[in-house]
Amino acid sequence: MGESRDAAWNAAVEASARGDAMEAARFAWKALEGASVDDRRYDRALRLLARNAERLGLRYPASLWYLDIASARRDPAVAVDGLRGLERIVMGGPHDADTLVAGFLASAEQPDLPPDIQPFIDYLQGLDNARHGLDAWAASRFERLPQDSPYAARAAYVAAVQLVADRKLEEATAAFQAILEREVLPDDVATDARRSLARLAFEAGRYDDALARYESIRDKAPDDPALLLEMAWTQFRRGDSRRALGLLMALDAPVYADLIAPERYLLEALSLRRLCQFDAARVAAVRLRSRYGDALADLEAGVRPLASEPLRKAARRRGESRTRSAFRRSLEQELAWVSDHRRGLGQALSGELERILRLGLEAAVQAEERALAAEVEEVAEELLRAAEGVQLIQHELAVALLRGRRRPDGPPEAPPVAVSASDRRVLFRFSGEFWTDELDDLVVTLEDRCVE
Repeated sequence: MGESRDAAWNAAVEASARGDAMEAARFAWKALEGASVDDRRYDRALRLLARNAERLGLRYPASLWYLDIASARRDPAVAVDGLRGLERIVMGGPHDADTLVAGFLASAEQPDLPPDIQPFIDYLQGLDNARHGLDAWAASRFERLPQDSPYAARAAYVAAVQLVADRKLEEATAAFQAILEREVLPDDVATDARRSLARLAFEAGRYDDALARYESIRDKAPDDPALLLEMAWTQFRRGDSRRALGLLMALDAPVYADLIAPERYLLEALSLRRLCQFDAARVAAVRLRSRYGDALADLEAGVRPLASEPLRKAARRRGESRTRSAFRRSLEQELAWVSDHRRGLGQALSGELERILRLGLEAAVQAEERALAAEVEEVAEELLRAAEGVQLIQHELAVALLRGRRRPDGPPEAPPVAVSASDRRVLFRFSGEFWTDELDDLVVTLEDRCVE
């Protein structure tokens, strides 16, 4: 490096040491300007730039600089730090999975890695093998994982999910149980394992067991409306229609405004039907159209699902689209941050960051559109099936009225909630205001009008 770059390098190191990430990044970029990859400090300056960009929350540019360091392997010692940086990015939130994981981490050979980073690589490569049906290769990768590594638990979860896909449900149940007994168990893996056990219990008709499993992860409900819906189905199947209705009411909370879950209105109508609340059941059934009228109108008018904004909003909250949407939003936020901090970053670095982020955002939008194309089709099909289901329920309600107030076949209906003066529980009348920590505590106290 030239003399001015040496001075910039020293200034970057000093700024980083005292915690001034913005100044450190600015000087690190200056140290790299005009330098070639053959310069003795090139990778170390790039590492310094990436670390301080990461500290500033600029995860996407940092990830590309870490990728350059790790993939080029110009300096093996620094290359390992590039992999460590990629691990933090990949495991820490939205990231460019196509470039970082599929394009490098899951496919490139990584010889002679230290033990702190090897499990990360083995897990990602085993996961990629499993996704492509290469089960033997996946198993070989997963067998290398130390049992005290959190990646061993993640690998065990992947194997258990494969057992479910193969319909080996008893083996899958045992595998999920074994995961929960691990000493080293990441919180998200524990939650996923408990939810999988709840679903398996539900499919086996063990509704009390399923509900207990769901209750163990109920604190996740505010961030996951699908969990509320699964709990509602479980309550309905075990004969507690009022509890099911309370959980369905929670889905009207504003935080779930963009959610499209058409089956919830069918379940609401079925729950009310079990209480012989025929008028309310009819109202619940037709709420499907009032709630999703714009989306249904688009479909009935021949609008392509991908061109329907209501369907696009719903699709962004599901599956791969949700992941892609989160990554796109993170790039928008990083770009806005750079725009607000041009002076502190300096013209040269801010210009480079904006260039990187704009290119990344363009690619992210295209990837999101590809994911949305498949997801909106599924949402549209679910909505149309639900609309047909509404018609069937309306017909069944009309027939049921002629037969009198007889409860449909199913488990015995649970009695309503009763609270005595000595009861330690406290019930409050719902006033239309939703609190996220109480969404799964709502219960409907409707009269049971059936005649046994």
